[in-house]
Amino acid sequence: MKIDFGIATGLALLLAACGGEAPATDRQEAAPAAASSAQDGASDGSGYDVIDVTNGGVIRGMVSFAGTVPEGRRVSVTEDTDACGNEQEIYGLRVGQNGGLMHSVVSLVDITSGARLEIPSTPASLVQDGCVFAPHILVAPVDEVVEVVNSDPITHNIHTVAFANRPLNRAQPSAVETIEVSFMAAEKVRVRCDMHEWMGAWIVVVDHPYHAVTDATGGFLLENVPPGTYQMEVWHETLGAVTQEVTVTAGEESQVDVEMTSGAQQ
Repeated sequence: MKIDFGIATGLALLLAACGGEAPATDRQEAAPAAASSAQDGASDGSGYDVIDVTNGGVIRGMVSFAGTVPEGRRVSVTEDTDACGNEQEIYGLRVGQNGGLMHSVVSLVDITSGARLEIPSTPASLVQDGCVFAPHILVAPVDEVVEVVNSDPITHNIHTVAFANRPLNRAQPSAVETIEVSFMAAEKVRVRCDMHEWMGAWIVVVDHPYHAVTDATGGFLLENVPPGTYQMEVWHETLGAVTQEVTVTAGEESQVDVEMTSGAQQ
């Protein structure tokens, strides 16, 4: 199944000024108006219940981009060139040779019960290296530590833009190699460095396991999905989001391909 959709309307974001030196740990609380946080458990208050999934199905697919891929924007670097180089390039879209769209987030947005969200044995890491965040899209469980690592011999800053979580704006000099943060509510959190304006990433905070980020070929995989019919969202930071219905049959694989274009009407 293929779906065309256009560029989503951008949100105006209010950005605070740079903060001072960061503490080693910064635990994010949910904003007062946000829904209660979700934790891994049989009754977590988030509307998602953990069950034993037997004979679950698989959703496999590809997100592709149709049309002319815009060229990246080149930025001349005037400070911190030893670490950042003389030029950086910002890409709104990363598209493979087969048209596969990288860095799309695929999620089941209305699932109410399923497998437990497994907590990784080591914290997820967002690394600043060569004045670039890596990975560009990081998936992290609610209320779990994310390590923000500065591998550069210069000062960066961590500025998060969030709605359901309190924003964070802290400097991270090279002496503070790691800052630990966590987020109490599921949402897509934008991350930027105000000192180096080309640096950007996203932390996708999740409260269940049915999320995937498309790889360099545009491929994605959701496994061990309870049989049923769900709304599946495909989101891209530049192209916006779309939802479509997908039905999962016990023990079977459902193929879902989504084509995105920048010129189509929503």
